[in-house]
Amino acid sequence: MKKILSILLTICLLSSMMIGCGYGNADGDYKIYYINTDKSGITGVNYDFTAEDTDGMITEAIDMLGADPDDIDYVTTIPSKVEIKRWELTGDDLVLYFVGEYDSMDIFTEILVRAAIVKTLVQIDGVESVSFNINNTPLTDSTGEAVGSMSGDTFIDDFGQETDSLLSTTLTLYFASADGMSLVAEDRQVYYSRSVSEEKLIIEQLLKGPDSEGLLSTLPTGTKLNSISISEDGVCIVNFDAAFETAITGVTENVTVYSVVDSLTEMNSIKQVQILVNGETPHISNVDMDLSGAVSRNEDIINIVSDEEEGIYYPQEDDYLAEDYSADDYVTQDSPSDNGTED
Repeated sequence: MKKILSILLTICLLSSMMIGCGYGNADGDYKIYYINTDKSGITGVNYDFTAEDTDGMITEAIDMLGADPDDIDYVTTIPSKVEIKRWELTGDDLVLYFVGEYDSMDIFTEILVRAAIVKTLVQIDGVESVSFNINNTPLTDSTGEAVGSMSGDTFIDDFGQETDSLLSTTLTLYFASADGMSLVAEDRQVYYSRSVSEEKLIIEQLLKGPDSEGLLSTLPTGTKLNSISISEDGVCIVNFDAAFETAITGVTENVTVYSVVDSLTEMNSIKQVQILVNGETPHISNVDMDLSGAVSRNEDIINIVSDEEEGIYYPQEDDYLAEDYSADDYVTQDSPSDNGTED
């Protein structure tokens, strides 16, 4: 199923990118590329520049890429929490300096954003390639290699290979409840590279924190994953850096540990989780498990929405002490009827 989905994604994306991939634009038929609302690809929308010089057109194009399109079938290319702080044209290579939460985009969205920006800007005379710099660091791909300069052709020759390796899955992640005392499940659909293991993906998503309102992050800010692997007997060994040992205000240490354990044991291949910090046993107090060995899943710490929270009332023992009541008084009511109890 995943393979079929990745093939369909490739076909849709390649189809959407076959327009306007040459360098420059001699006939003045420019397009601003936006992301399709359903994320099926990108679409070029005809646009008439008001600026006539290269620098002015670059600035104008960047402004349009960050603006809301008029058509509801498309969404803004540059996400709201991402900004191109400055740019510089070195020869015919345009270097864009991004700030903000660029790295928080899933791999599928990031490829769409990158393709739309590059394909928009290389239409401008004098711009033959575009490079990305993210928070003062050159953009790297999923393998850690620098992406370097990209042209419109990048997303015809290479884009298919990159998207063909994309998979889609729904993860069940566990984050802290509002009081920090228990775990609450959050289902999240993510796109990821075939070269990234699912266990690593789970930790990466935990590090990003919850999407749902009212839930709290369970891993300390700045925590990094050193390594992760699964042994033949089903023990997942997760090696964090020292930041993992930092206490989180409002979240218990048990919740932090079991958010990792319970999220990873959603995978059928993982039975237990061994947590390490720089290869050693973590120094964490106030936990009810032995961190010197593998830790098993804890169902008891998971907060399941109760029937009362869903608006279903079940009578309590005191309700049955009333002299006069009817069974009908207790069927899907918010509370017992006043007529069925003594004053």
